[in-house]
Amino acid sequence: MWHDHQRVDEYEWMQRSEASDRLQKYLEEERAYTNRMMNSTKRLQKLLRKEMSRATEVDQLPPPIETRCGDYVYFTRKSNDGALVYCRYLADRTAESRAEQVLLDSERLTRDQGYVLRNLLISDDNQYMGCLAAKHGGLDGGSESSSLLLYTLGDVGSPKLVEVLEGVFNFVFGMNDTLFYIVLDAKLRASKVMAHQIGFGQNEDIVIFDEPCHECFVDITRTKDKRFHIINSSKLDSSKAYLFPSAHDFWQHSSKDANAQVLQLVRPRQDNVEYFIDHHDGEFIILTNSPKDDGSGLPAAEPLPFRLVRAPTDSPTSEHWAELLSLGGDELIEDVEIFKNHIMVSMKRQGQPAVYIYDRASGRRSELPLPYNGNCTVRPEPNPQFEATTVRLGFSSPVHLESVVEYDMTLVKQCKSWASTPLHINSSEYICRRLKVPCGNVDIPMTLIHHGSTEVSKA
Repeated sequence: MWHDHQRVDEYEWMQRSEASDRLQKYLEEERAYTNRMMNSTKRLQKLLRKEMSRATEVDQLPPPIETRCGDYVYFTRKSNDGALVYCRYLADRTAESRAEQVLLDSERLTRDQGYVLRNLLISDDNQYMGCLAAKHGGLDGGSESSSLLLYTLGDVGSPKLVEVLEGVFNFVFGMNDTLFYIVLDAKLRASKVMAHQIGFGQNEDIVIFDEPCHECFVDITRTKDKRFHIINSSKLDSSKAYLFPSAHDFWQHSSKDANAQVLQLVRPRQDNVEYFIDHHDGEFIILTNSPKDDGSGLPAAEPLPFRLVRAPTDSPTSEHWAELLSLGGDELIEDVEIFKNHIMVSMKRQGQPAVYIYDRASGRRSELPLPYNGNCTVRPEPNPQFEATTVRLGFSSPVHLESVVEYDMTLVKQCKSWASTPLHINSSEYICRRLKVPCGNVDIPMTLIHHGSTEVSKA
């Protein structure tokens, strides 16, 4: 009953475990219905995509981000047909003598093997490539789970397919020819983490974590310095995380109890409290909205602003957390990215975006200059290289399309930029500014956009 109105949830049955077969059938029928109803619009969809593409003019495209791993540099490019092509070259070669080795063409994977690529990762030793892919057809590949295609990589020639793991939702490589992957339960909930040894059958895989709570969604990630793996168990408003050293051998300690002991719970779950972990230079960096007087375990009355804390490598639990950055009362952290020598913190200050670079050696905090006088939205670009000294950010504003700016984190200044502009619109003719409109005892932020020739009332 809501506001004297009786609400009937017609989809409540989907939450019941005994309805898993019915739910699967329902989803398949819904997908088939959508494809059938939209089938006649395929030509229109194609025309709309072309029209939208013609409506923008790309001044420059940023070059692909290159990521070094050992002796190789990895990058992606687009084929003539617009498909992603994954490549690498030996890092010690000069630009003139570089021989590009094509690892995977996403269009050929679909055309020749019927798979749609979802994710691609390379092992630490550069010997294996893992491709998470779904069979072509339906929406988003037609299934929540996918096949994990494992290839061996030689110095030359095409990769060789050596294994296929089925029913994989997500995965990450480990060390010493191992990987970890997520599987779904009957209700399509990511619930279990499996450990796999490359070269052995999938039936020999080990369960290292099984989340019993049906409201939780499980994932596994790796710290950017590749020293730890993190198992995240998340609900809509809360999270808990377990970590284990990436070098741990689950097969050497194959008993269930022994492997369970290596998983270290960082902080118990608490309603309205979330936290996200990375590791850097002998300590964990944690983004959290937990209360500072932590320890009660009682649900937080409401979600608090996020803060950035640190904890020693050997004591990551919440009683050892200490503040890393001091924030102003009008600053709210939105995102954090870790690099070897820097930490990038994206935040809102009085409702407007701000990006700070925290220098790990000096402890100095510097603010990056943002384009469009700060009247923009900020989008982190992929920045996978841990050792990088430059970082890319994406920007857009009410009168500008997507642009990408590369910053030097050491010098704290812009070094390159690439922009797209709308056709038939000269962005420089328009003014975009931020105002505060008083309303009672509160100032309401407002973005005002107008042509430069328009007279604005002073009232």
